[in-house]
Amino acid sequence: MKLTAKFFLLVGVLFAGILCGINLAEKGIQRIEGASDQPVKGFYIKKVENGRFEVEVLGKQVVTEDTLSSARTSSENWISHTGNSVRNWVVTATRNMMKWIMDKL
Repeated sequence: MKLTAKFFLLVGVLFAGILCGINLAEKGIQRIEGASDQPVKGFYIKKVENGRFEVEVLGKQVVTEDTLSSARTSSENWISHTGNSVRNWVVTATRNMMKWIMDKL
């Protein structure tokens, strides 16, 4: 019981440290870039209507014609299919391992 409490306390402290670090890094980036309410001048994406997007790259404006769902189906290839299969295998293996560990405790 003591080991479990120490483990979760350590994980909680590390998680809080990660969140504080991310917050500090974001504030530093905003300080370097300037005001955070202005869009980034290099690359800006805005959703217009019906799944269409307006993209501005280096000041040049582009409006997409394809919706997001049609772009997603056209981008599927064997590499993404293999990556998704590996991801599903890793998630399943990790869940099974965690269930096994929790049953042993």
